[in-house]
Amino acid sequence: MENEKKIELFNQKNVTSRRSEKGYGFSYFAKKDFKPGDVVMMGIGKTIDHQTYHISVQIDVKKHYIPKKWTGKYWNHSCDPNTYVKTRSDGFPNLIANKKINKGDEITYSYWMSELFWIKQADESHVKCRCGSKKCKHKILSFSQLSEIDKKNVRNSHKCSRYLLKRGVDNLTRHLKI
Repeated sequence: MENEKKIELFNQKNVTSRRSEKGYGFSYFAKKDFKPGDVVMMGIGKTIDHQTYHISVQIDVKKHYIPKKWTGKYWNHSCDPNTYVKTRSDGFPNLIANKKINKGDEITYSYWMSELFWIKQADESHVKCRCGSKKCKHKILSFSQLSEIDKKNVRNSHKCSRYLLKRGVDNLTRHLKI
């Protein structure tokens, strides 16, 4: 609990939350400028052994966490994100600046950086992407939905959850039947 409080305070120092102009509810916005490589936010929460239909973050094949307001609840997707996921030693994710982030910018990451696949009931399996970027795919993809080339590029960049780096494509396909 003490660690969770420290993470909440760290996040509150870096971001604020308010409604997104993209129409998908609340999001986080930078309180200051960040340069590439800076830790923007840290995630933590109660761990569970399954994906929920709404607001869980995958941290291993059969492990998700339920974020709270200041620990990732409003992390939103973009097909051209300004952060990426890097797994900490405790297994939880940090969002790292992928490019320069200016004070006031919305904080985003691509859900395929953490999510292996979507359960049928998951919001993301039927909601259209509204990121508005030139790279928008108009749907929110999980890692398993990426092309083989994109999967390889993600792994080579190390800009995803550590568990996605451990497994080859054949193993990923096998785990989809969980």
